Amino acid sequence: MSENEEKDLSATDGVIPDEQAQGQSDLERQLAEAQEEARTNLAGWQRSQADFANYQKREDSKKEELLDFAKEVTIVKILPTLDTLGQGLKSLPKIDDPEFTTKFEKWQTGIEATLQQLDKVLAEMGIQKIEAVGKQFDPTFHEAVREVEGEEDQKVVEELQTGFILNGKVIRPSQVVISKKN
Repeated sequence: MSENEEKDLSATDGVIPDEQAQGQSDLERQLAEAQEEARTNLAGWQRSQADFANYQKREDSKKEELLDFAKEVTIVKILPTLDTLGQGLKSLPKIDDPEFTTKFEKWQTGIEATLQQLDKVLAEMGIQKIEAVGKQFDPTFHEAVREVEGEEDQKVVEELQTGFILNGKVIRPSQVVISKKN
């Protein structure tokens, strides 16, 4: 070894081993603290991410609920007009005058087309008509307004007002006439 190399070695040897160990210990402690702080910050960030995702889901759910409610209110307000049109068709007069009958047939065709159009719009909005006539009476879907004598008990024989379902919820039950066995 040359004399210069010995001087370089002796310069590093000038550090007291305890001080060197103490410095290394301080660095290790600082590193451990920094790593712990990083873990804490990461966990906090992840919690914030999860909280925000849950908030978004709740808000989306609230919006969907509000839209469903608005749709239900709108449909409930439109249904009486739909009923009136249907009743108008049921009470169409039968007159033997061919000219009069032709005029009413055109009117009838127009009203039927309007009702079909409304039914299509309701279906597109997720509204379903409740099937009633010929079905067993179910108080979940039907409201019995009258009983008549019949061959079977609790069978729907006539529908007076159509019922509707929106998203699995009955928004208006069908008003029906049911049979009662003697």
